[in-house]
Amino acid sequence: MHHGLNDVPRPTRRRGGPGRVIALLVAAGLALAGCSAADPAPEPAKEQRTSLTVGVVGSLTSFNAASATGDTAANRAVSALLDEKLGSLDGNLQVVPNNGLGRITRVEGDPLTVSYELFSDRVWSDGTPVTLDDLLFGWAVTSHFFDDATYDANGQVVSGTRYFDTALPADPNARTTRPRLDRANDTLMLTYDQPFADWNRQWLLDRPVHVVAQRAGVSVKDLLTAILTAPEGDPQAPVAPNPVLAAAAQAWNTGFAVSADTDPAGVVSSGPWTVSEITADTLQLARRDSYQGAHYPGLEGLTVRFFPDRAAQLSALEAGTVDVANVGDLDVAEQKTLTDAGYSVQVGPTSETLQLRFATSTASDLRQAMTLSLDRASLVQDVLGSVRPDAQPLQSFLSSPATGQLYNDLVSGNGAPGTGPDVNGARSALGDGAAVLRVAYDSTDATSSLVFPRLVSMAAKAGIAVRAATATETPDATLSWVGEDESLYRSARDRIAEGIDGGDTEELFDDLTTHTDPVDVLAEAKLIDRSLFAAYAGVPLLERTGAVVSAAGVGGVTYTSEPDGLPPAFWTWSPPQS
Repeated sequence: MHHGLNDVPRPTRRRGGPGRVIALLVAAGLALAGCSAADPAPEPAKEQRTSLTVGVVGSLTSFNAASATGDTAANRAVSALLDEKLGSLDGNLQVVPNNGLGRITRVEGDPLTVSYELFSDRVWSDGTPVTLDDLLFGWAVTSHFFDDATYDANGQVVSGTRYFDTALPADPNARTTRPRLDRANDTLMLTYDQPFADWNRQWLLDRPVHVVAQRAGVSVKDLLTAILTAPEGDPQAPVAPNPVLAAAAQAWNTGFAVSADTDPAGVVSSGPWTVSEITADTLQLARRDSYQGAHYPGLEGLTVRFFPDRAAQLSALEAGTVDVANVGDLDVAEQKTLTDAGYSVQVGPTSETLQLRFATSTASDLRQAMTLSLDRASLVQDVLGSVRPDAQPLQSFLSSPATGQLYNDLVSGNGAPGTGPDVNGARSALGDGAAVLRVAYDSTDATSSLVFPRLVSMAAKAGIAVRAATATETPDATLSWVGEDESLYRSARDRIAEGIDGGDTEELFDDLTTHTDPVDVLAEAKLIDRSLFAAYAGVPLLERTGAVVSAAGVGGVTYTSEPDGLPPAFWTWSPPQS
């Protein structure tokens, strides 16, 4: 028999008295409440994002950005994601060792001896171990040890063989003996012919040797044997090409080109990503579980979107379809549009510098007068101040604020002149006479077009008539952008290769080349700057501005001084949290 609420028997004291009644009433109330409308179901949790989209200008044409044909900004951006090496550059273009892959150690200064150690459990994305064989192959590519080619004035081979067609030419100061391998300790040893300032920028790891061999139609064993036994090339006595090296070089030069039928599974990387999909304008990357290095990303995936030009890249940002991008030199309107759209915009200096470089035929008194006439402080504020108010006049031929503390150390005591004008000093240098300075510049470049008329008005106060050189004239000076390198060695080499130098500049550069301690390299670079400034070789003016943008809530994105580089340390990036 079932009892209703009114049929509950009267309890006795022995059973707990009133407490029993209260308990039953509560239970009955709960039963009745169960007959009412159900509580609304909880809202499903929002799915957290695990990937980001990075926007890059250009097209993906090759997975070998180190080759002459693959050396494009878009390919380099992809390489920065996929190709892990024993070092990388940070946002200030300084070398950061990759101690998650191995170690590079200067064992001895003279003769310069450098060891390369690889950790034994690192693997390529296809599961093949990363070994000394890969480093040995990378040395063969970058050293040009086997080349015996002779070149004409245009850089074309006229005799002999150039095997690996690298984007960067062989550096004559980077010659080494053939590497020595210590397989028991996973170490490769290089001994340089002479001390070399840039030894810590030779990272060796390149395309996977097993993939190159397969695409070349040769065995890995035969390729390694050729590298270890083929004679060093001699342009004075060229010989028939080594067939195994030639096949490998051809595969390296062209075998990594991207086409409509490129199989994502065939893209083998050393970094923490694998390629999951390739389309005409996107590259889909997925995090790989087999990666054991120090750059394991917090993101599970990354999409690289390619745009035909910068305008399309900016439009995609404004539409909110790109999370991270290096957008280069912003103007005020573009900067406001991006910040209004909710993006974080990091603005800073780049390594590309604008310099007025005098010709060797330009008289020394005119060079001195032109240098003294310029009000570089006001020029920089006029040209850069609206976007980068803290910009200062460039104070070095060899570097820019893009290199951070290195630049600060360099310009301390490097002989740079003041940043304001000295009109009286300029007039005195000319003997209060008049002079004409014919300047060549790119009138289609927006910044150069802003700078040139200011040079005209400033120089006029000192009696110098600055005018644009015609196409048929030999200019007295050139206003040109210089893509300064992060390496003081390379930028010094490039700067003394054009225009006028100081009396001892080349001797100082020869000394710099042989330094292997960064402190000594810096000290010698200061002397080179002093030599160029003392000779009035030119006037460093300013550096191009860069900008890195990231969407609201995106974390870990830092600025890069590379004008078109991928923002560094993608492994620190994180998506917005809802």
